[in-house]
Amino acid sequence: MDIRTIKDKGELLKYKSDILKLFSQVFDEELSEDLWRWAYIDNPFGDPSVSLCLDEGVVGHYAAIPYPLEDNARNEYSAFLSMTTMVASSHRKYGLFTKLATATYQELRDRGADWVMGFPNEMSAPGFRKRLDWTVLDADYVVSVNRKQLLEVAESIKSHMDEMPRTLTANLSEESVRTWRLSKPGADYKWTNGVAYKTFGDQVDVMYYEDVECLRELPESPLYNILVPRDVVKNMEVVSFEYQFGGIGLNKDFSPEHVRRQMCMSDVF
Repeated sequence: MDIRTIKDKGELLKYKSDILKLFSQVFDEELSEDLWRWAYIDNPFGDPSVSLCLDEGVVGHYAAIPYPLEDNARNEYSAFLSMTTMVASSHRKYGLFTKLATATYQELRDRGADWVMGFPNEMSAPGFRKRLDWTVLDADYVVSVNRKQLLEVAESIKSHMDEMPRTLTANLSEESVRTWRLSKPGADYKWTNGVAYKTFGDQVDVMYYEDVECLRELPESPLYNILVPRDVVKNMEVVSFEYQFGGIGLNKDFSPEHVRRQMCMSDVF
């Protein structure tokens, strides 16, 4: 077995077919080539970092793509979003998850990246904590609310974030960020006066909003789905599911509670 860390888009393209094949084997479904290319190749913020385990083909995969964040003063940070972890069933006894992630983080440290962040699911979160030394927050919630409740929830989020000494955000108000993020293949995102959303049946998924007032620009809908910090939720009946968020500092300390979590950060694959 050979572990190789790819840090160049051109080099990564050579492994595209094997990576898509491994995804199909691990998850029993196909990964769209257009979606893969959008995330890894068309990403305008630089090269990804992808660690592969090679053993007569790709049998292990861990990756992070550049996804910059800004603070309140518009300072930009070199943040990377942790992507899909994959290990072939024939190679799951070799600790490849830890080895591949560690190789990726070292390459990103050498590159000068500030931190890696992501949304591990309930099954993988303990591994990120124990094996990769991530700080993972208690789960946030996606709530499904009517229009009146949406504005009330947004006010609570604003109060919650105002208490933070520093807020980091994926700033979709920046045209370069927005153009790429909202061009995700297979998704029909809309942008209206500071709010990004997509419709799903008769519901609206709120992907990003600049401030509470922007939410008034959303179309009328029976239900709005929005990601909120757990401390904001007073009525558990409106909770649809949980989202966990965390990360690890590389060249800077990372406090995930300072990040304004929105669905535009997580709805990548």
